[in-house]
Amino acid sequence: MNQTEKTALTDINKIEAFQTIVEKLTIGSELIHEEIVYILGCAIIFLKHYEQDNRYTSYAEFAYYIVLKYSTQYKDYVPLYDFSTNFGYYPVAKAILDDSLLSKESLEDCCIGIELERYRHEEYIETVHQFNSKRQLLADQTLEVSYIAPTSFGKSSVIVDYIKKYTGLNSKIGIIVPTKSLLMQTYRMIRNANLGKKIIIHDEMFQGQNSFIAIFTQERALRLLSKNNIHFNVLFIDEAHNILKDDPRSILLSRLLAKNRVLNPNQNVVYLSPLIEDAHSLKIAQEQSINQHKIPFNIKEPEIYEFCTDGNVTKYNRFVNEHYHVGQFRDMFVYINSTTAKKNFLYNYRPVSIELAAKELAKHLPEIGNSEAINRLIKILKQEVHEKFYAVDYLKHGVVYLHGKLPDLIKEYLESKFKDLVEIKYIIANSVILEGMNLPIDNLYILNTYSLGGKELTNLIGRVNRLNTIFSSSKNDLNKLLPTVHFVNSELFNRKDGKMAAKIGLLRSRIFKDVIRNPTLDTFDLDKLTKSERERKKLLYDQVREDETFLTKVPQTSFERVKQYLIESGISHFYEDLDIICQILDKRLENVKINPVWNTLDMLGKINYVFINNVDVKDAEFKRLQYPQARTYYDYHIIVNQKKALKENVNHMFNYFKKRIKDRNPLTFFGKTYGEVGRTEDPKEPKLYVNLGKKTDTEMINLAIIKLKMEDDFISFKLNKFIIMLYDYKLISLDDYNKYIYGTTNQYKIDLSKIGLSVSLISRLETDNQLQYLYFDDYNNLRSRPEFEVYKNSVNDFYRFEIERFLN
Repeated sequence: MNQTEKTALTDINKIEAFQTIVEKLTIGSELIHEEIVYILGCAIIFLKHYEQDNRYTSYAEFAYYIVLKYSTQYKDYVPLYDFSTNFGYYPVAKAILDDSLLSKESLEDCCIGIELERYRHEEYIETVHQFNSKRQLLADQTLEVSYIAPTSFGKSSVIVDYIKKYTGLNSKIGIIVPTKSLLMQTYRMIRNANLGKKIIIHDEMFQGQNSFIAIFTQERALRLLSKNNIHFNVLFIDEAHNILKDDPRSILLSRLLAKNRVLNPNQNVVYLSPLIEDAHSLKIAQEQSINQHKIPFNIKEPEIYEFCTDGNVTKYNRFVNEHYHVGQFRDMFVYINSTTAKKNFLYNYRPVSIELAAKELAKHLPEIGNSEAINRLIKILKQEVHEKFYAVDYLKHGVVYLHGKLPDLIKEYLESKFKDLVEIKYIIANSVILEGMNLPIDNLYILNTYSLGGKELTNLIGRVNRLNTIFSSSKNDLNKLLPTVHFVNSELFNRKDGKMAAKIGLLRSRIFKDVIRNPTLDTFDLDKLTKSERERKKLLYDQVREDETFLTKVPQTSFERVKQYLIESGISHFYEDLDIICQILDKRLENVKINPVWNTLDMLGKINYVFINNVDVKDAEFKRLQYPQARTYYDYHIIVNQKKALKENVNHMFNYFKKRIKDRNPLTFFGKTYGEVGRTEDPKEPKLYVNLGKKTDTEMINLAIIKLKMEDDFISFKLNKFIIMLYDYKLISLDDYNKYIYGTTNQYKIDLSKIGLSVSLISRLETDNQLQYLYFDDYNNLRSRPEFEVYKNSVNDFYRFEIERFLN
């Protein structure tokens, strides 16, 4: 919404009759006939103004809102049908015809119904904007293109359709996704599309193929390019708005694009995002041109409520920027209980706050009664995770919670149960759910708006009532075009007397300027950032640009080769002064093999000897490996614990906690997310530790579950970088490398691990004598023989789910 529209709509809302009717329409009060005629007439006027000047999209959106609210409230679908057929909202029009919602259908309507089938894509009808944008995208011969579409507008199908353009060619296609969860989801989508190409999801799965589809994170994609003489012909960048950020992974993403562009100046790149305003914000070089294909309209219009700490509830109309009083409730939980739907998503920011919200919500909900499905799920979680896992008790009230500190298997299993079981009505989560998760959500409660700007709020709200849940072959539900969103203020999850009205006001517009914080992008301008950002981050940005420039040079000395390696691998982030650590490592890497002590050290000892000993390490988590106890702990975790079942590891971690308390060493590292105290009493020291001596057994069990995920992430994203560097510099053997990276030296098991199977899953399959019944087909898909299917159907639901993530 531009300023002209804002001013005009504010002025129009000063007209008393208009103001009164808009308020009544917004809050659902009864309108008399004359008021209906008046407001529908206003909708026609707004639409005509848009037709005269297509820049004024908010007028068209307001017209649609008026018609949608009227038609769904009064069950008179003629205005909505007329609007939808003329404006190109064809899924709405088709649903009205399919469900016989018109009082009379003419021959013309029958013909329209037949014509709308032209816009069908597999199981659903597309809007005219969706249909045209996708068709133009697929026909576009430009090297770089973008597809900017609201959440749930078919970006996944764009990937498949675009790849089909290259099925007959020896092309190397990369789909770059931001998270492991999205990687596996995309892998399953590509595998099920049967595109006739080898699929690889790990850089070490590449074996010289001329043609493949790689589904990678940016880290794996960069490793593939660095270690092999290849490039991608086509790159899909999913959630492309991440490139605009200034975090290390965003820098890696822009580095991947720059590196592949050097290797292949004719690279095809497809940027996919719901949040980019101008595709040229994504450019890494001035001479780039990115054609933009954008769906300008969203057929969903959220109903936005705010619950205030005094119990008052208002409803917001974004077009006229008004909050209308609609009710009063005793507290937030009474409000949630009173406004609940079939499937509800409660958003919170920090993992500890998510767990607290789940605990408090469950307290305020009745038990769901005797449910065979829930009882079975609780029994499985007790068997496979632990009897004292918080989720066990919360499930009795229909509540699950998710966050990034839960082990991936638990998180994905609970996601699947939220989808499948009607008894689970509430899911509480943070941004884990924002990227790529296809969950059935009818209702959203936002408990905290920290870090949520206009774009992030829009993306979050887009998760409510995805189009496939509104339009389905079994039943269309047009009321879901008005998804309900509740901003819930409370002292529990934000400040006293806090209000979210300012954040709600951001939703008045659906157009948000791109804020470019990635200093490697062509359009980055330090002066456009806030003064505080400039002051805090100027040195960081200068260093990033210097590093990226350095990477483009051909190294002339061993020092420069080490420096490039540290930057490319991300190891540079572990140290205060990059040049000093490069000087030290340059000498150590050269001399370490001739030192007789080298071969007496185990893997963690070698890492300490080369990378930590007498070096200024700034990463506190990694720096702990200077202590022999920490090295012994991680060695055991990698070599022994990774092969155990999840519950065994939870119990082992719990017993380890108990031992620390007994040994009067209760302070345990949990990082910023869960840390409560510093290691010393210095008030300036960051709170990175938990005092286990002050925790109950139940609290320690749940901290053990969290700690397992933290340890896996520490090993995967930090420790393994150093093992890989030792191997790349030929300081450890291939067997040692495989033993610590994959948990085995058996090549078949390594191949299974590369496709995503955990060490513990492979160990269990081996114990049950099932590995012989698994094989890889010609396209690198994991397949099973009939004997394995019999076995799979004999195990419990949790274990079967773990198997079917990779094999279905």
